[in-house]
Formats: sequence, C-alpha cells, structure tokens
Amino acid sequence: MEETIERVEIGGKRHYQVSRDNVIVGTYPSMTTILGGSKDERDMDGLQKWRDRVGHVEADRISYLSMNRGTIMHRLIELYKATKGTPEERLQELHNIAEQDEECTQFNEDVNGTIWWDSAWEMFMKFWNNHDKFFDRVEEVLMAEGFIWSERGFAGTLDNASKMVDGGVLIIDYKNSRKPKRDMWIEDYFCQVAGYSVAFFERTGTAPTGCEIWIANEIDDEPQNFKMTYEDIKYYFKKFMKRLRIYEERNPISNEG
Repeated sequence: MEETIERVEIGGKRHYQVSRDNVIVGTYPSMTTILGGSKDERDMDGLQKWRDRVGHVEADRISYLSMNRGTIMHRLIELYKATKGTPEERLQELHNIAEQDEECTQFNEDVNGTIWWDSAWEMFMKFWNNHDKFFDRVEEVLMAEGFIWSERGFAGTLDNASKMVDGGVLIIDYKNSRKPKRDMWIEDYFCQVAGYSVAFFERTGTAPTGCEIWIANEIDDEPQNFKMTYEDIKYYFKKFMKRLRIYEERNPISNEG
C-alpha cells in the first residue's frame, strides 16, 4: 500500500493531505497551525501590543526576516548533513553547493533577499563554530525535513530525527530568533516537538529517547540547546493534545477526510 502526504492550504491555513493508493484518508492541520490557532486571549493581546509598540511595518520586517532567514538556515543545515570530510572541508563544500541551490537562492532576486541570505549564513555559522556540541553528535540522520502525521488529528514537517553518537534517538528542531530564549517563553516549541516525537513513532516504530531544540539568536555566539527527556515528551504531548482539542472546537471541520 502506497502512502503519500502533501502540504495544502485550506482557508489560508497549512494542512497536510494523506492518501493511500491515491485515495485521500485524511486532511490534518499542521502543528504550527494548531498552536497558532489555539492561543489564549492573553497571548494574542501580547502579540498585538508588541506590533503596536514597534509599529506594524517594523513588526512585519522582523517577522519576514525570521521566517525567510529560518527557511534558508534550515536548508543550509540539511545540505551540510550530506557533506563529507573534515568540518572545514564540509563547510567549503556546503558553500559551493548552496550558491547553486534553488532553495537557498530563491530570495536573492530582491534587496531583502541578500539580507536574508547573509543573516541565515551568519546563523548557520553559529552552529558550525560550535559543531562539536551540535553536528558532531549526530551519528546517522533517520529523517530530515520529512512530512509526518498522526491519526490523532495533526501533521507537520519534521526538521530532523537522528541516531546520536551516544546511542539515543533524538527529534531535533531548528529555530532562529533575535534574542536568547527562556524555557517559560517557548512552551509552544516544546509542544511542537512532543507532537513530532509521537507522530514519528507512529509512522516509523522508532521511539525517540528525547528531543532538542537548537536556537541560534542574533546576540549569542553559541546557539541555545533546550533538551527534553522522554518524560518531558509525555508531559508536553498532553499539553499539545489539549491545544488540539481547543483548535478543533474553533475549527470543527478542519480535519475532515
């Protein structure tokens, strides 16, 4: 039985359509759609106050920078994982490949594209300059930028699932930000990777032993690494499922097959 999954937009919101033997079996909202659509009023008010404080033009600039820089940074990390040799040789190979890669160069046609590329490369180099704490710990990539889903009613694009040098299997998510993060600010990130962990297990039969969220920011030379244990995954997955129920109540036909 052949199973396929593709990304679709429904009502301006990201969903994933799952088919088996060309028959659609379900259409599920993405985890980011769920988390964005289930925030409480205080979170929404806080976002609006921030936009009002910095101005809508500046708020849009910051949002687009983070989004497009993140797209390029993800691609650079994905390409780097396929290179061979010493770290220095791999970096040079990456640079040569990236200059010709459509996903890396897609933004370069306007003036902002250069800014996004330069900023993305700077963020990537923060990881590379600390490769012993990040890339070198990966023994084998099991999945990269892979579409995954759960019959519980959600789907998403997994940044990375890897077997680590220490024998563990980790779900790894990459982020970028303007400032360093604190645990209390990133509950949505924890919920997101917990969802990835459960969906990855359901689709592959391999149970992650933990998760890590790698976040490069504009201030620190070393990216942050927020680590989650197996117990953390269970805790935040319960929180995620509560958010899913809230989202479904607000969007009652979102995950029809």
